[in-house]
Formats: sequence, C-alpha cells, structure tokens
Amino acid sequence: MKLEIELSREVLEDVFVTALEGGSNYWYFLSEDAIKRIRGAVSRTEDPILSTAILKAVLDHGIEVAINDVESEEEEIGWISKETMQERLQDLYNSDYRWALESHMEGNGDSESADIVFQYIVIGEAIYG
Repeated sequence: MKLEIELSREVLEDVFVTALEGGSNYWYFLSEDAIKRIRGAVSRTEDPILSTAILKAVLDHGIEVAINDVESEEEEIGWISKETMQERLQDLYNSDYRWALESHMEGNGDSESADIVFQYIVIGEAIYG
C-alpha cells in the first residue's frame, strides 16, 4: 500500500494479526455475515487464519468487511475496504498517532499500537482505549 511512505503487506498483516487476535478484542465483533463474506473470498484451505484472511479478502478480492460493536453485536461501527484503508492509513500517518504505524513499520509494534492502527483502518480515528 502506498502512502507518503511505503507500507508493506507484511506490516499490514502484522497489524491485523496483532489487533484481531488480541489488541482490539475489547471493541470489535465480526458478524456471521462478515465471516461468510470473508470465507467466500478466502477459503479456510487457502488461509486458515481469519485475521490474515480478512486482509486477503479486502486487498486481493475487493471485499468490504463490516465491523460491529462487541457490546451491541448488531451495531455496525465501521468497515474495511481497500479504498478506505489507504485514505485512513494516510490520515493516521498525518495524526498524533503516527507513532503507532511507525512502530509496526520498524518491527516494534505491540497490541496497543496495532489497536490504534486497526481503529483507524475501521473507523478513521482512534476512539477506544
């Protein structure tokens, strides 16, 4: 993904795995419909790990993934698409939370930084935490 800086797919994979498997579990929920859409594009045999399958579905197959609120599972709070991801990551890069993205680019990301990056990818800002 091209921003003002070069962002590799590996960095995005790191963010998705770290956020979806721990850092963001306190606020996001994936509906059965979202999982079916993801798995319709990227089968379990192609990628058994849901967090990386989501990224593949979005980047490689153009799937839009709705993200719901963990406390109100029917309430959609944001979504991920290839188009919005680039714009939102650029917004993050230009914000006070730039450090979160840079820490993953440097290989030093953790669950806190992944959560912030994932919030920007989904919502366009960091509102939880």
